[in-house]
Amino acid sequence: MLKKIHEKLGPGLLYAASAVGVSHLVSSTTAGATYGMIMVLYAIVVCLVKYPTFLFGATYAAATGETLVDGYGRLGKWVVVLFFFMQLFEYTFAISGVAVTTAAIVRGVFNLDMPGIWLELGLIFSSMAILAIGRYSVLEDISKVLVIVFTLGTVFATVIAVGGIDTGGADLSAEMTLDTPTILFLVAVAGWLPTGTAGSVGLSLWVKAKSIRLERPVSTREAAFDFNVGYSTAIFTSVCFVALGTLVMYIHGVAPAANGADFSSQLMNLFTSTIGNWIYPVIATAAVTVMYSTLLTLVDLLPRSSAAALVRIVPEKLEGRFSTIYLIFIGIELFLVLGVLTALMDQFSTFIAWVTSMGFIVAPIFALLNHIVMFGQTVPEADRPGNFIKIWSYGTIAILSLVTVVFVYLTYLS
Repeated sequence: MLKKIHEKLGPGLLYAASAVGVSHLVSSTTAGATYGMIMVLYAIVVCLVKYPTFLFGATYAAATGETLVDGYGRLGKWVVVLFFFMQLFEYTFAISGVAVTTAAIVRGVFNLDMPGIWLELGLIFSSMAILAIGRYSVLEDISKVLVIVFTLGTVFATVIAVGGIDTGGADLSAEMTLDTPTILFLVAVAGWLPTGTAGSVGLSLWVKAKSIRLERPVSTREAAFDFNVGYSTAIFTSVCFVALGTLVMYIHGVAPAANGADFSSQLMNLFTSTIGNWIYPVIATAAVTVMYSTLLTLVDLLPRSSAAALVRIVPEKLEGRFSTIYLIFIGIELFLVLGVLTALMDQFSTFIAWVTSMGFIVAPIFALLNHIVMFGQTVPEADRPGNFIKIWSYGTIAILSLVTVVFVYLTYLS
């Protein structure tokens, strides 16, 4: 039975691992700390709105044996070129942001005195070494363990917080006025909740890698089941972090630190002062595993997505050289991230907020592209989603497009 579960699960749990980093530990907790439990509903709604876009990443690969990159290529080479630069930009900043936050947590937990960016680079390099040696198989096995550990740790911490913190009859939700600062905050939170929509392409790449590992095709039912487990885990842990932010910070009137790294340390210190020192190992383990699992999966996604795109853009020269290009881009991403960390460390929180917002702006593009390829001729009719999911997907495209227009207007035109 365990072997069957092991075979069925993989890409969906990798997705959950990639989703829970800054977007959950920092953004979801900050949302709860700022507006209280009303953000639980917001987090769930955002995740449900994006659901079809991510689902199509898993099921398209299972139905066709291709990745979404191949599907985009059928729409025109320019689409793949656009995707290549979009993912390169987003993942470079995402890896940098996650590395900074992970390093801050590791410094605090293990009381390390390592100034500069050496710890950040060390964490990134360790992820690269794991991927270069073990590739997808090791990535999947390690991520499964990390997902189990951080999920159990997060749930346990939430249960203790719910049962152990006296709210004193305080109102657990703030009144929310939809003025410009609030809307911009909500868009920034939603940008990487549960993760940027470029992650849907990563899902399709992981499903294809899973089929190679199993030495057989992954069925659309298996892909959908695996994805739903991972997506449900991402939603559930997001809700837990909103609740933690509410109970540990919001009801005590504690303002979240502006910097994600400082915020993580602040959160763990508040846990120990509110509940007791004995909770520290639990929340520390959850925080470290949450962040490192995200870092590991993101470090894989940049070279994997880049290699797939380049093979599609220049097939006559690069066909059959995916593994070589993957290894080359593992090295390239180190220099890209090094450049970001060196140049932008002083304004990092500002840049991360901007990049998460950009993640929401490109969301309708991925939603539209994924919808087109999923309902295209390449996908067998029996494997295409039913009318309910199709209508849901239309709604996703419409909502994401509308919010993007509002965000652009408020940010650049008003």
